[in-house]
Amino acid sequence: RIHYELSCKMATQGAPKPTDDQDRNSEEANSNVKKQAFFMKRALDDHNLHEGLKNASNMLFELRTSEHSPQNYYELYISVTDELRHLESFIQDDVNREAGGVEQRLSLSELYETVQHAGNIIPRLYLLITVGAVYIKTQGAPAMEILFDLVEMTKGVQHPMRGLFLRNYLSQISRDKLPDGPPAPEAEQVDDVKESIEFVLQNFAEMNRLWVRMQHQGAVRDRSRREKERQNLRMLVGTNLVRLSQLQAVDKSVYKSKVLPRIVEQIVKCKDVIAQEYLMDIIIQVFPDDFHLATLEIFLAAVSKLQSNVNVKDVIIALMNRISNYAKDTPDNIPDDLEMFPIFQKYSSQVIEANEKMSCKDILTIQVALMDFATKCYPDRLDYIDTIMEYSSSALQKHADDGERESAGQQILALLTTPLHAVVLQVLDLDHYAELIKYLDFDLQRNVSTAILKQLLKSKTRLESPAMVERMMDFVAPIVQDQEGTPDVTDDNKFEFEEEQYLMARFVHAIKSDDTDQHFKSLLIARKRFGDGGPKRIVHTFPPLVFASLSLVKRVYAREQQKEEVMVKSKRIFQFVHEIVSGLSSHSPNTALRLFCQAALAADKCEYEPIAYEFVVKALLIYEEEISDSVDQARAINQITGTVQSTGGFDTDNYETLSTKATQHSSKLLKKPAQARSVYTSAHLFWHTDEGFRVSKTVLQCLQRSLKIANVIINDVQKVHIFIEILNKYIYFFEKNCETIKAEYLTNLISLIEEHFAGLDPEFANSEDATVASSHYRSTVDYIRVKQQDQEDDISHRFQQIAI
Repeated sequence: RIHYELSCKMATQGAPKPTDDQDRNSEEANSNVKKQAFFMKRALDDHNLHEGLKNASNMLFELRTSEHSPQNYYELYISVTDELRHLESFIQDDVNREAGGVEQRLSLSELYETVQHAGNIIPRLYLLITVGAVYIKTQGAPAMEILFDLVEMTKGVQHPMRGLFLRNYLSQISRDKLPDGPPAPEAEQVDDVKESIEFVLQNFAEMNRLWVRMQHQGAVRDRSRREKERQNLRMLVGTNLVRLSQLQAVDKSVYKSKVLPRIVEQIVKCKDVIAQEYLMDIIIQVFPDDFHLATLEIFLAAVSKLQSNVNVKDVIIALMNRISNYAKDTPDNIPDDLEMFPIFQKYSSQVIEANEKMSCKDILTIQVALMDFATKCYPDRLDYIDTIMEYSSSALQKHADDGERESAGQQILALLTTPLHAVVLQVLDLDHYAELIKYLDFDLQRNVSTAILKQLLKSKTRLESPAMVERMMDFVAPIVQDQEGTPDVTDDNKFEFEEEQYLMARFVHAIKSDDTDQHFKSLLIARKRFGDGGPKRIVHTFPPLVFASLSLVKRVYAREQQKEEVMVKSKRIFQFVHEIVSGLSSHSPNTALRLFCQAALAADKCEYEPIAYEFVVKALLIYEEEISDSVDQARAINQITGTVQSTGGFDTDNYETLSTKATQHSSKLLKKPAQARSVYTSAHLFWHTDEGFRVSKTVLQCLQRSLKIANVIINDVQKVHIFIEILNKYIYFFEKNCETIKAEYLTNLISLIEEHFAGLDPEFANSEDATVASSHYRSTVDYIRVKQQDQEDDISHRFQQIAI
């Protein structure tokens, strides 16, 4: 896996483009490797080990070159080490032959001595490592004795790239041969296990030195190229730390007392920016979370000793993110006596103070990570959150004159929004929260307001006091009313604006209190703030305020009925509703009309007839004065008709006045289809469901007038469909025993409908509208037949008088 990742890195991370000479040298080297590998395999097949070793040495000779780029050298290294596996396999098989009673051609000890006579150090060491691996595997020699012998001999190769790959081969070969065992106290650990850890640490230290040395070889003008090459080779060094993390013997105590101090000592002493950044990150990634908890102070102390131009910000943030996620997922594993936040804050401050050139943006980025850490690990510690905000505010003040503050907007936004998911509205009470908001431009302030609202609604938190509503309104002011920098609403930002106002509409329903007087005071505050938002906002925010008030009035009225003492009476709330809707009527008359109708129904249920009457009158006035569109008129008059018909508290005179007025407006609609429908709907006004106001004569007049209006409609399909709708109204009132509705009227209307269906133009008879009308008619006739056949129904005999 590591070789694969390294190959991908080299292919994608900007390795230098090979020259023609490099290409040619690489092709020649690979060709020679294949040639010598062929001869080696043939010799081994002939059981000629000496000749095979000679060919292997010739193949390994190609790794002596310094002319290849890291990418080309890596490809060559992979080819060579793949071929060495055949040699290792042959030697292993030879050992197995002896174990099976067959004479061995050459003992491993002799072979180990023999390969040391190879003519060049690179082939010699690769062969030594290969033979040594088999020597250890067969337990022919103590593992650590061989491995330490090899690690010492590899010091003979001091060329950075050749040495790195050689030591990587040693690391790969020894991976499954290092003595290991379960964790145990250091005094009880087997010597071989201790030496395994020491072996990996030594190999790591030597590889890191070679890796760092690459930076200082060659001309200054090639510095950028060398840095890219080093980045490509960094996984070779990091592999050693992966090996350490995989050793069972490295438990928390061993890691704390021996492993981490040695690693960070090497990292700090190398004084190389690339090495320090990469290796500190590798430590964070490969070792377990509980190891980091146990060594927090050691690690952070090492971070403070890194080179000044090391990006320590990312190192600290990576560690905080790792531990915070661990604490969030497994909170029971965090020691009670370990206060992590003060430790992180202490060392973060030290790093910031030591680096005077650190930008305001980077300082706040560290504070954002601290904030995320605090809210995940200590969600109940508001003092930690406030401390971070205080430090951040101080940092922003120090950078007031250097122009860097403007670039830190996203970091300030994160500082303000990160704690919301943990403490919701408690964060608004912090002393320094409002201070940070002042450093944002209008767009980011609006983002904060939106985040606050979303978290409030998501958490279903109740705003129970006027003070909470007032404070909340202060924080969401950029959404509630125009501020300096508020853009005009255009087609480009209309959707965003409406989304914000939708949140404010939902916000109204978060205002809840068991005390109805306090609840009403909170609604008064919301009304005042919403009113300052102007016409473009109140069309979104006033309607939910009305419904919230009507919901409150039910509670107040119920308390009044129980003779409870209330300061704010239900009539006062209806007056409040009247004021709100009246203010909305000139800006959104259709909405205002519907709200007046809803208020009338609420007042009727509370048995306040004068108030209900006033609300309906206001709806009629809006209809007459503000609504001119024919479609809106039809919808509005039907709304008024339905409202009046649904009431039950009007006296006869008031009910008749409103019913007559609604019917008159219905008959004056511009379009005939709408006029016909509104008129037959108004018939319900004169046959009240609770047997209150009933005038059967007027019911018949409305239905007949509706038929007359429908009869002049030019579109035959539309005309017949409205006839069918009127037939259904006749059936409804016939079934309700309205004495003026006779069976003969239904019979005549059915005949009229049949005639119109028969007379439809063939061009329209098969249209979709005609099909819908025909289906509606069949359903209506089927209903009549069911009623005629239902002997248990008291009015069955009346339906039998209808001729179909």
